[in-house]
Amino acid sequence: MDPHATYLFTYGTLQGFDNPFAGRLRENAVYEGRGYFSGLLYLISWYPGAVFDKNASSKVHGEIYRLTAPEALFVELDDYEDVFEDEKNSLYLRKTISITTENEASLDCWVYLYNQSVAGLPLIEDGRFKHSV
Repeated sequence: MDPHATYLFTYGTLQGFDNPFAGRLRENAVYEGRGYFSGLLYLISWYPGAVFDKNASSKVHGEIYRLTAPEALFVELDDYEDVFEDEKNSLYLRKTISITTENEASLDCWVYLYNQSVAGLPLIEDGRFKHSV
C-alpha cells in the first residue's frame, strides 16, 4: 500500500452530506467516482464505521476523491474523525488500503477505518450508508 496516497475513500458523512467537513473535502479534492473494499459497515450512531476485512464476502461502498492539498486537509479530517496519537483511544484510524474502482481497477486510498469494538452494533448489510438517522 502507498503510504503517500493522494486519494481518499469516503463511505459515511464525508460523502455528499451537508456538513462543514464534507464541504472542506469538496473544496480541496476532485471527485473521481465510486468504489468499494471488502469489509463490514456498522451503524455506530448517526454515522457509520467500516472495518476492513480482505476475506469478507461483503463490501463497503463509497466515493473516491483525489486530494489537492492532502497535508492540510488531513489535519482537519483527522480531528473530525477523532484520530489521536494514541491509537487505542482513536475512534478511527486513517489507513491506506486498496479500493476497487467502478471500472474494476485497484487504487490505493486513505480510508478512515473504525477502531473500536463493533460488538452489538447493527450491521449495514448492503454496505451503503444512507443518511437516514
